[in-house]
Amino acid sequence: MEESVYGQYDRTIDSKNRVALPAKLRDALGSKFYLTIGMQNIVELRSEAEFAKLTADLTSKSAFDKNANLLKRFWLGNTHEIELDSMARFVLPKNVITKAAIQKDVIFIGVGNSVELWSAENFEKYNEHMSVEELENAANELAKYAR
Repeated sequence: MEESVYGQYDRTIDSKNRVALPAKLRDALGSKFYLTIGMQNIVELRSEAEFAKLTADLTSKSAFDKNANLLKRFWLGNTHEIELDSMARFVLPKNVITKAAIQKDVIFIGVGNSVELWSAENFEKYNEHMSVEELENAANELAKYAR
């Protein structure tokens, strides 16, 4: 993904579990991308290039590394190759819908080099419980690693 993606986009899943990818995100991800369950059961979407980078990094770890194997099984085992239909929609796999507690309304969130897909209800709860203090602590922690 050459450009950073950002913003929030509300969408609704249809009766066949299809959802339309917003045009701005489609431009960044392409018509073929990778969808997986990430940490905290958040759905992650990555372009082919971003997926290749992450996969190369993950698979370069020793086959004897217990943590690497755990992550490979979880992350790669829950990854789906996605291709958009002629109306820029894709089908959300059943296991993804279940794991991410997705019902009808979803929110796509651009987070730089990837896109997150949340159930609207879970994202609302997340935002309600996020405090200014948590944001400040996160910013201070990241500032330690600033270039």
